[in-house]
Order: sequence, then C-alpha cells, then structure tokens
Amino acid sequence: MSTEKNLRIGMIGCGVHSIANIYSTLHYLGQPIQAVSARHLDRAQAAADRFGAKHAYDDYHEMLAKEDLDAVFIVTDQYTQAAIAMDCLKAGVNVFVEKPLGMSVEEAKQVADLEKETGLKVMVGFMKRFSPSYVKLKAIMNKKEDFGPALSFMGMFAITSGRPGWDNEVYTKVGGIHYVDLMRWLFGEIVEVHGMTNTVDKEVDSSWLLRFDSGIIGNMFLGGLPAWKRHWEEMCVTGTNGFAKVDNMLSLRYHIDKPVDTIGPRWRTLDEEDVVVTPVSTSGSGGWRDLYLNGYVGEIEHFLHCLKEDLTPECNAADHVRTMELCEKMLAALKSC
Repeated sequence: MSTEKNLRIGMIGCGVHSIANIYSTLHYLGQPIQAVSARHLDRAQAAADRFGAKHAYDDYHEMLAKEDLDAVFIVTDQYTQAAIAMDCLKAGVNVFVEKPLGMSVEEAKQVADLEKETGLKVMVGFMKRFSPSYVKLKAIMNKKEDFGPALSFMGMFAITSGRPGWDNEVYTKVGGIHYVDLMRWLFGEIVEVHGMTNTVDKEVDSSWLLRFDSGIIGNMFLGGLPAWKRHWEEMCVTGTNGFAKVDNMLSLRYHIDKPVDTIGPRWRTLDEEDVVVTPVSTSGSGGWRDLYLNGYVGEIEHFLHCLKEDLTPECNAADHVRTMELCEKMLAALKSC
C-alpha cells in the first residue's frame, strides 16, 4: 500500500453519475486519480484530462496489468459490476463499487467469497448510510433515554425511471436498494415481510409491511412513476417518547415528549417542541454541498480511511449479500400477494 498522501487510484467508468459524484468527490478530498478506463478511449481521455489522471485506457484489463494500483472505483452498470469487481480482486486490487454488486444473491455471494479469499477490501456504494441526515436520525433513535424504543417507521423512495425493462425487480435492485439497505442499517435484519403491488410494466408502484429483528415494524413504498419525476424520499421513525423524520436528506424534524407540570388540561399550555435541523446555504457551498448531504463525501472518506488504516469497510461485499437477500425477499412477497 502506498503512503497516506498518494494512494494510487484507478477508475472504471466515466458516465454522468460517476463524473458528477465519484470523480468530483475524490477531487474535493484531494485524492489524485492515476488512471481511467472506459469503453471509449476518447471519453476515458477526457475524464483523465479533466481530473488530472496520467493514463487513459479503453480496456480495464490493460489498466490492471500496466498500473500499480491500491484501489479501483467501479461505476459502470448493474449487469457488469460484479464481474469487473472479481477481475480487480483477482488482480490484487481493492475495490469500491457502485450498488448493486450483481443482480442476484448468487452473484453477490461470489464477490463476497472472493473478498474473503483474497483478504482485499470491497466497499459497495450505499452512500445514504453516510448522509448527515440519516446519521443524525440514527443517533436520535439510539438515544433511548429520550426517544424510547423505536417502534415503527414509514418510508418512501420515489423517482420515475421511464426505462424499458425497469420492472419491480430492476427498480428494487438498482434504485430502491438504497432504501432497502438503509432499512437494514437503521433497523436490523428482516424477519417478516408482506407486499402488494400495482406495478404495470415500468410504472413501479409497490408497498411492503415489514418486521425486523429489533422489533420495529413499518411500511415502505417504492415508486417509479411519471408522478415522481422529481426525486422524493422520506423516512419517519416513531419511538415511545418521540418521532423523527427526514425529508430528501435536506431536513430532519424531531420531537421528544417532555411533559411539564400544569394546572388543568395540558392543552392550555404551549409546551410541545419540535426541532428542525437543516443545512446552511452559502454562496461558497456550490455543488460540494450536495456531495456532503447525499453522503458521497462520507462514503468515499470512509473507504480511503479503511485503505490507509487497514480496516474493513462498513458496506463490504459480505454485508451487501444481506441487502440483496432482503431485496429478493421483498420481491418474493409481491409475487405471493
């Protein structure tokens, strides 16, 4: 492993999401990129020139053979990422890969097995675990002396896909998986799930009732409909003594019941308090603000830290298997309704 200041990073893929969020976060964090690979050399070269990489390739196998890399960031598509990740591990290179890492539990397990066999690090890009809003939500939930035990939740993740073939399975495993993983991170492992759907072709409209091993119950809605051309997500958790709600990773509202001594009915007093937490907007925040609020800075900082300190990433390949298992349980529940 190279020194802390000069980790040798390679990139595979340079699409819109990759450039806007992954390359840009590495640049913001001051982490140089050594090499870029994409299917089209001109696009790889353009990304390399823009972000100061020394070399560009149109074949990632060639990049792995010629470059001495500490890690590779893989941002391609859901059908190729697992195979590319395994090629990188076989080449002795640590991996950061966008979700999903394969489109089935079997594919996910293959990568997890290779992760264990090689002893290398794999991190899957579940950035919502690192969004400041959800980090604070979890901290509020876990302060049980104030919040009380978390009892139930209501969640939704909606954004139109409009893509041919994006049925319940593809939408859940490629888009909705963000919230599937977030549920695991917040509430634990699933023990019971029931689902219903009104999905027609690519117009996804599905809801689930779930119970987790922590005891919490809740409902989740995933929507890929023209109604949701604007991305919308929310998570509201209720505990014995309070509730907390995140909207679009931009605001967090929470309430803790604090009864006071009153003479007569409590409705005569003004003692109910809600706290609303939002980010500060300044003329200097620009696009960097979104990278923080959406969790990209947090997830990539975590991965780089794990490389430097020889730690296991939180969202590793083995953990991703459990998220994919939950996806498949939720999809099976829709088929049985």
